[in-house]
Amino acid sequence: MRGFIFTCLLLFSLTVAPVQAVGSTLVTAWPVLDYRADEQIHYQSLHLFGPVLKHETAAGEAVTALRPLFHRRSDTDGSSQLDVLYPLWSYRTASDNTRFNAIHLLSGDFGSRESGSSNRFHLFPFLFYGSEKEQGGYFGFFPLGGTIKGWFGRDEITFALFPLYSRTFQKGRRTDNLLWPVFARISGEEEAGFKVWPLYGQSRKTGVYKKRFFLWPIFFSEENGLNTDTPVRKRAAWPLYISSESPKESYHSVLWPFFSRKQAYRKSYTEWNFLWPLIRVTNGETRHGVRFLPFYADETAAAHRNRWFGWPLYKIEETRTERFQRRRHRVLFFLYSDLKEEQLLTGEEKRRIAFWPLFSYSRKQGVSHLHLFSLLEPFFPENRGIEASWAPLWRFYQQKWDDQGNRIVSLFWNFYWQEKRGDALAWELFPLFEYRRNEIRERDMRFLKGLFHYHAGPDGRSLRLFYLPWSLPLGSVPAETGKA
Repeated sequence: MRGFIFTCLLLFSLTVAPVQAVGSTLVTAWPVLDYRADEQIHYQSLHLFGPVLKHETAAGEAVTALRPLFHRRSDTDGSSQLDVLYPLWSYRTASDNTRFNAIHLLSGDFGSRESGSSNRFHLFPFLFYGSEKEQGGYFGFFPLGGTIKGWFGRDEITFALFPLYSRTFQKGRRTDNLLWPVFARISGEEEAGFKVWPLYGQSRKTGVYKKRFFLWPIFFSEENGLNTDTPVRKRAAWPLYISSESPKESYHSVLWPFFSRKQAYRKSYTEWNFLWPLIRVTNGETRHGVRFLPFYADETAAAHRNRWFGWPLYKIEETRTERFQRRRHRVLFFLYSDLKEEQLLTGEEKRRIAFWPLFSYSRKQGVSHLHLFSLLEPFFPENRGIEASWAPLWRFYQQKWDDQGNRIVSLFWNFYWQEKRGDALAWELFPLFEYRRNEIRERDMRFLKGLFHYHAGPDGRSLRLFYLPWSLPLGSVPAETGKA
């Protein structure tokens, strides 16, 4: 038994013997080990068990991953990014800023104001802590009591045994609530109001607005922006009748959603809706088109044009300006998508094609990528967290190439791989065959990780057999062979 184990270890050590060229090292034992290094560009890459465990260093950046549990990226400047079961938990650090987030329920952001830090922490919806630049610090423990600032569209919110009592401030307006949202009193400079929701409420600010509702949301009237050149007046007996009038536009709806009409004066178009959102007809200079869902739609708004054929079967989205154009074809939303973008002044192009869940293809800045399978990428394109933590687990085939002929291919996480950079070429079908050719056409071929090892270079040709450390000379390289 001991002899058998020793023999297995010996054979394994022979099969993972490193392949070395000038300044580079390669060790493979699929699917357990894949190690690559290049001293000239300060690059090292270690993969264990395919895409599961990774450690890579390059150009002052280090990446460590145990997919899908965590993925960490760090730079020499002290910044780092850590994702744990993305998007469950993320942690970011920089020289003057620290941020963490757990699906937006637990979040913190601390650091200097110059770095854009908000200096706040929350465990939604219970704990809120932070410091606003102008308003100072705050603390709140929901629903018992406290004060929070800069949340939910309000400058400040104070509460005690919510919803029993709460008070909000917004742009000088104070609102005191009892049994929110039932009872409220509004006060401020030349501003007053109250409400007993949903029965009745009213508020006004002299020269700014007037609001009133009765049996909300059935009856309400509003006059907003009275201190501007575009005041808006709204009236409603919902759903029987709704109207909105301003110098910009007018809107009228009868028996919503059966009929509505919108007249945009400044943008010069008229829009009719019947059984919103199924039927719409638009005429004008900046907008025009028709919509008869689910059968057909063709609508243009300024530089944007959208067309549906058999909604949701097929859709075409287009954007055209003097500098930019974009066109996207979609079948059943995300089942198939083909996007093409072009910067007309520079000629720069971007392409992205996805057929869920089979493949995704992208091309940007002259570099193309092809992946099989593609489970989440069609729904979240160019999402760095998914690209780093999840996508490598199911991409059993990957290919990357550019316009100069450089190419990288990987099948079943390097069971077969190929790299071509300029005149250099290397590929391997583990463990049967390996081939290397460098820029000076020096060639190296191995069968069964070195059972037969053939080498041809400026110093001549040689052959090694049965993993032995010495080689048999075969003479000089013929001129035509050296150029092959």
